[in-house]
Amino acid sequence: MFRKLLPVIAIAALGLAACSSPPAQSSAGSAGGPDVSQGKALFATNCGECHSDDGTGTDEAPNVAGHTAEQVKAQVRQPEGDMKTIGADKLSDADLEKIAAFVVSLPGEEAHPDIKPTEEEMIHLKAAFQAIEDHENMDRDAAITHLDQAAALASGDTAKLYEEMLEAVKAKKAGNARHELKELLGMEAEH
Repeated sequence: MFRKLLPVIAIAALGLAACSSPPAQSSAGSAGGPDVSQGKALFATNCGECHSDDGTGTDEAPNVAGHTAEQVKAQVRQPEGDMKTIGADKLSDADLEKIAAFVVSLPGEEAHPDIKPTEEEMIHLKAAFQAIEDHENMDRDAAITHLDQAAALASGDTAKLYEEMLEAVKAKKAGNARHELKELLGMEAEH
């Protein structure tokens, strides 16, 4: 009797194993690309001090979500704004690829929406920027007041962006607002 049941048991066991086990995932990421988990660790070590370990930004530097791998690599090797260059002698191209893969994996919208502030909004945006321009000596309350005023004047996506900057300043992530303000004020080329 056991001999008759053996093939049935073997087929049932194989069927259950195939249905219950998820397909094996490569630690190298999708389609053999860079390892995102290694990229996360490398990001925390090399970028976390300024951008936070999870990339959500700090008072000093902005959130990194919403950028392409090419933008990340260009910013590291030939930075725009206040960031200092990180050469291949300090961060290998292979490790930079892993960091870029981690940044691309972060949830978030396109990093730099196309917003055109009105003249009245610009007055408040300039004042907000001046209040947080120096991350070590910022006037957080003044920035909050001016961003709140700009948001009250705006509507739609523009108001949403100003409100996001306002929340960033309140959450001690003014680097996010500073970065966006520089672009809105024409002080930094978009990348």
